[in-house]
Amino acid sequence: MGDVRWARRWPLPVRGVVMLRFARFVRLPAREVPPIVAKTFPFECAAEALKHLMAGRLFGRVLLEDLSRNRARPVGAVAAGPVIRWERNMQQTQTTPKAFLGVGYTSDRAGLPLEAVRVPVPQPAADQVLIRVAASSLNPLEYKLADLNFMGRTPPVVLGFDLAGVVVAVGHGVSGVAVGDAVAAMADLNGDGGWAATGGSGSEGGYAVAYRFLTAGKPPSLGFRDAAALPMAFLSAFAGLYRAVQDGDTVYIPGGGGGVGHLAVQMAARALGAGLVISSGSTPQSIALARQSGAHHVFDYKRDDIPAAVAGLTSGRGVDLVFDATYSERGFAESARTVRRGGRWTVLGVGPGKTTRLVETRSPVDAILAERGADQVNVNLLRYFSEPATLDGEARALLQRGMALAMEWATQGLVVPHISQTIDSTVDAINTGLQSLKAGRGTPGKVAVVVDRDLAAGK
Repeated sequence: MGDVRWARRWPLPVRGVVMLRFARFVRLPAREVPPIVAKTFPFECAAEALKHLMAGRLFGRVLLEDLSRNRARPVGAVAAGPVIRWERNMQQTQTTPKAFLGVGYTSDRAGLPLEAVRVPVPQPAADQVLIRVAASSLNPLEYKLADLNFMGRTPPVVLGFDLAGVVVAVGHGVSGVAVGDAVAAMADLNGDGGWAATGGSGSEGGYAVAYRFLTAGKPPSLGFRDAAALPMAFLSAFAGLYRAVQDGDTVYIPGGGGGVGHLAVQMAARALGAGLVISSGSTPQSIALARQSGAHHVFDYKRDDIPAAVAGLTSGRGVDLVFDATYSERGFAESARTVRRGGRWTVLGVGPGKTTRLVETRSPVDAILAERGADQVNVNLLRYFSEPATLDGEARALLQRGMALAMEWATQGLVVPHISQTIDSTVDAINTGLQSLKAGRGTPGKVAVVVDRDLAAGK
């Protein structure tokens, strides 16, 4: 079987560290790759290691180490000293199933509730990676796609486009990411997401492909759950604020307790050098989160006259930049009135008058901005996937930079997701969470989805 005579349960033949090759179960690389991430856990017998290997939860080499007295013990001995250690970044082939039971919509414009649906495990094309998903999160995009199917997909379509997990296959031309690496990514929006109807048990797993430029290595200090809460919301804020916020700028970010908003507030206040960050919220909890995220002033948009309040804070000048991710037609008009002359009003999504995606309505925003000589900028990640010509080299570089900074700033404590609720990846739990988001009853920050509990915990 390799370096250890496993089948006969003989004593370990060497002292200290020994490599268990298990040649029948794992294809090892021809050359060693230096470890990046290591995990340890105590065990009672070496059979536990084989169980994890065969369940697909260990990737790369497996080391049996006696940490108590640095001497060998019989395989199967009960002791505090021996541990199993594995590194997830070894270059090797991981067996994946042909299909998995996902959570998504099964007919065009079916809306909620989503259903369990069995779909093939996708294969990565050039410049793509296949990820076994440990965790994900909820985004408004998921229920909007179920409602309107505006990407023109042919159902069934599995949702869950925020991903954190382990790479199990790579496409042609991929570099910088290898099989076994722990990563965070945003899935290809023209493909399936990674929600699996397994209740977090990970028995079968969830799988999704992501482009390499939308994939970043997950730092060891950042858990899978927190990493999975970042990709889509972080990139949305990043695309609107990066290189737009100048040192000392006054910025207004309505909805600073929302999934995108609380990350945008942190980004402006802590990472991009804004001088004054103003925000607003609708509940005590969302107002508190906006303030906790770094906003210097937070207003209650149900009670306060925000344009007047902003004018008071800025000596009547207005703010240099608005970033509005609220998808509220009424809110759009209000936030537009806070922009200074010659300033910038940035909106996430399709923009004013178009938020229903069904009927275009008249919005006063254009006239308000024109009167002030202010620019309107639309930030829409979906456009990169629905209009491929927009996904040029500059756009890819921006998104890749965003994913790298999402991981970096999270580990530095600059932009950290606030996870107010964690749910298992079940059809019922996901439907309940999306219904709350759609009805405007969502909790502040993000809702995390645990797809594979063991993988998310590093077991």
